[in-house]
Amino acid sequence: MRIRLFLTVALAAAAILQAAPSPAQDANTAKTFITSVYHHYEHEGIGIDAFGQHANLYFHSSLIALMLEDQKAASPDVGAIDGDPVCACQDWDGIWDLKIDVHVDTPERATATVSFALAAPQDRPKDAFRKLVITLAAENGEWRIYDILDETDPTAPFALRKALQQDIVSHSHH
Repeated sequence: MRIRLFLTVALAAAAILQAAPSPAQDANTAKTFITSVYHHYEHEGIGIDAFGQHANLYFHSSLIALMLEDQKAASPDVGAIDGDPVCACQDWDGIWDLKIDVHVDTPERATATVSFALAAPQDRPKDAFRKLVITLAAENGEWRIYDILDETDPTAPFALRKALQQDIVSHSHH
């Protein structure tokens, strides 16, 4: 009787754990994650180092692997990334007017539409605005940046993964 009761309780606990959504399944956690990413770009922020020791806190492991492969293939030249892909810029004094809209596509994938300006309103040039569509993917129960599509210039969108893959191929033919 005790064994049957124990098995019943264990199976019920396992079912509850399995049914509980992982943190990466929730739109609020996705928005919190992407907001924390852009917190690093606020006034005098240092941004996120895509090649640094903490890159795995922000970028999906498969994207990190692609970035490192591209960097190695392009060496000594600059690879597909010649700026910071998170702000679609090389330099910034901060970000202003940050807007983030998150849509969870599946429990393992979300899309964040992010727009902001790279200059304060009083001295903002026309080219200071950015619009990015960031694909988030779950990894180990947490959201990570899987891809970035820069739609700042609608006539020339820049898809990070695609650019990395193309750059790796182009360097392998040299």
